Amino acid sequence: MQFTNFALAAFAAGSAFAAPAAKEVRALDILNVALGTVSTVQTNVQNELANVEALIGVNVSTSALVPQLESSLLNIAGEVQKIVGDVTPLVQNTVPKLVGDELQNVPTLLNGVLSIANGVQSTAQKLVNGVGSDALKAVKPELQLVLSTVEPIAKPVVNFALSAVSGVVGDVANEVNGLVGNLNSVVGGLLAPVDGLLSGIL
Repeated sequence: MQFTNFALAAFAAGSAFAAPAAKEVRALDILNVALGTVSTVQTNVQNELANVEALIGVNVSTSALVPQLESSLLNIAGEVQKIVGDVTPLVQNTVPKLVGDELQNVPTLLNGVLSIANGVQSTAQKLVNGVGSDALKAVKPELQLVLSTVEPIAKPVVNFALSAVSGVVGDVANEVNGLVGNLNSVVGGLLAPVDGLLSGIL
């Protein structure tokens, strides 16, 4: 009986040692994943935006222009949507806050998303102003899709950034607050129902 009890105790102890400890979720690990995704998407979106701008003003028929614009716009929307899954975990309550030098990465994330938003805004405005009404009407669904993809990535990033510097005083906090203001302004300019860019194609 004693042997049985001893064996059971030894087995339990061995199991405790053998079982790997649950890995602690670190905010910096999640942030680094998001940073990598945003950086990759930023590059891909810039390339597609350049393709769109190269088509503006080209002397081709609407039937030849529209498929090329549609393809690039859909690619842009698809790229931007890739970010959502990696930035959403940043605002989960179970993620510990960043500390110390880890905060330096927050402006980098904001700048990446802001760059994407600015690029989309600039190219979309050029597209609205630079192609014929028939072509614009034809690509309106794809352009609306692109404009509508920015807010779902911007919102969790803004919420995360503000939470990260809550109660923090210093240059990083000031930079984050400034970037948040800029990002909110760009997103508002894309989606405002009265004078935003989106209203121009409705």
